[in-house]
Amino acid sequence: MRRRTSPPILLGAFLLLVAAVPAGARDYFIDDEGSVHEPAINAVAAAGITLGCNPPTNDRFCPSRPVTRGEMASFLVRALDLPAASPAGFVDTATSVHAATIDSLAAAGITYGCDPPDYDRYCPGDAVTRGQMAAFLVRALHYTADGGGDRFVDDDDSVFEADIDKLATAGVTFGCNPPDNDRFCPNDAVTREQMASFLTRALDLEIPAETITVSSVQELDGVAIGTSETTAVAQLTALFGTPTSDTPERCPYFLTDPNMRHVTWGSLTAAFRTTASGSEPLGFVGWRYKLEPDLDPAAGGPTPDQFELPYGTAFLDPIGDPAAASGGTVETTPFTFIVLDLGDYLFEAPGISVDLDAPVDGIRQGYGWDCE
Repeated sequence: MRRRTSPPILLGAFLLLVAAVPAGARDYFIDDEGSVHEPAINAVAAAGITLGCNPPTNDRFCPSRPVTRGEMASFLVRALDLPAASPAGFVDTATSVHAATIDSLAAAGITYGCDPPDYDRYCPGDAVTRGQMAAFLVRALHYTADGGGDRFVDDDDSVFEADIDKLATAGVTFGCNPPDNDRFCPNDAVTREQMASFLTRALDLEIPAETITVSSVQELDGVAIGTSETTAVAQLTALFGTPTSDTPERCPYFLTDPNMRHVTWGSLTAAFRTTASGSEPLGFVGWRYKLEPDLDPAAGGPTPDQFELPYGTAFLDPIGDPAAASGGTVETTPFTFIVLDLGDYLFEAPGISVDLDAPVDGIRQGYGWDCE
């Protein structure tokens, strides 16, 4: 995107309008898109049960990787807020980053070890099987009802059958072969994404609202500015469903024929340049999210609490600070709003005047581009 040098409103600038995101309503990791367990992954992250899998950045969850016994200890200790404990006496945990949580788990009676009958080892690097997972959760959450037992056809020979039945009766597991779900696959390894769903159900965690995440001003939920019209419309339709409107537009407005296409999903609109105009690119060129106090969720598109930007709403409160820090200017317009111009970023406030030192109410936040 090139820097705007002309007044944005008179040139038909397209403004991104941003909603505030409540605590917890965010997409925590970059590698779980498309996973059916993504809402549960966000739930356990919001609850502080998982931190990620690639410290210190921790922007990845590694959803398909098996859960290790060490990770299981840390998940459960954080989930249950278990206190620190004295060393449990395991001979193989001293070098594990999970050593302290393993001791806490043992002190709570949730684990005995991995090598009966000695039980002097924990095997922190071993993958947790689904049968072992059932035992961990049943001990941790004190499930007792088994629903009459024999919930699955493939666990009769498992030492964990009783725990598996209790876990199913508690509604924490449904099975491993939908839609029949008459099998549990007790010897299969539990993946990190599956564990997120098990913990979310077991702890009745609130699943944060799905968010529309913007990692930079030049993409919308992974669809990059510059993507071809056909591809971008298909990708955005896959994200947001059937558009509520799809109209040709002219930009600037004195053109004889439409050179733009605006596709709308309720409160969200994407702009596409369909006809060459000088050196301007074709395809997906911009988007806006219209935040208004009386926004009707029934109109479709994402709701205000589903929108997330990297710079956040605090950047605008009060808006005098970014203006001073970035050398921005406040521009009046012939219309009933004022524009705070920070170059690539534009912030539009309702009314003919704005108190730059006051908290912002109903601010519109975005960026524009030349379209002539």
